[in-house]
Amino acid sequence: MPQPQFTNVPLGQLGNIEVSTYQTATGPRLRLRRHTPRPAEAYLDPLELEGLTRVRYKPIPLLPPRSDQADAATPRTDGTMAPLQNEFALVSVGVARVGSEEALMIRDMNAGQTVVLRAEELDALLRARHRDFAPLVDTSDLVAIPEADIDQA
Repeated sequence: MPQPQFTNVPLGQLGNIEVSTYQTATGPRLRLRRHTPRPAEAYLDPLELEGLTRVRYKPIPLLPPRSDQADAATPRTDGTMAPLQNEFALVSVGVARVGSEEALMIRDMNAGQTVVLRAEELDALLRARHRDFAPLVDTSDLVAIPEADIDQA
């Protein structure tokens, strides 16, 4: 029986974090990898990446608080964004220049929300567990206009 093909496509080196897209037998992932000072590796699926685009509205303890200045600079990309999709989410990822540094840009293709994560924030994600993303993945409290309950009419 043939073994599944795993493909790793580098996106860039942000600080000491290697960022790449990684195709597995169960779907695409964003791969974060640090060699030094302590080796670490994380694989984030499209749903977790989509959740990260909500971190401005739903902060999580894992990531340092974001300042308004961090979001003030306009990120610039060369237009190269890699799509990552599964049955639950569609995002695009790429390296963007923010001021004088490079950062990872994640865009939720359905909602149009974007987050830019710098090297220190990516380093924090290397310590994440999948359950750390639960508040970001749960969208039940993001409904802006409540719908009428048909049972109450």
